[in-house]
Amino acid sequence: MNKSQFNKTLGAFIKNKRQELNMSQSNLAAKLENNFQNISRLERGEVSPTLYWFFKLAEAFEQEPNALITEFEKYSIKKK
Repeated sequence: MNKSQFNKTLGAFIKNKRQELNMSQSNLAAKLENNFQNISRLERGEVSPTLYWFFKLAEAFEQEPNALITEFEKYSIKKK
C-alpha cells in the first residue's frame, strides 16, 4: 500500500469510527482542540496524522492507542 492509499484508508477508518460513536466532525474537532476543516481533510485522506494526533484521536475515541492501531489494521485488511 502506498502513502496515498494508506492516507485514504486511514481517513475512511477515522470517519467510520467517528460515525460509530455518533460524533460530528465538529464534535471530534472540539475534542482534539482543532477545527472541522482539518478533520475533513484527514477523513478524505489528504493528510496523515502525526503520532501526537493519533494519540489524541485514541483519547477522543476513548481507546488506548494500541487498540486503535489494532482496529485500524483489521479495517485495512477488510478493505483490500
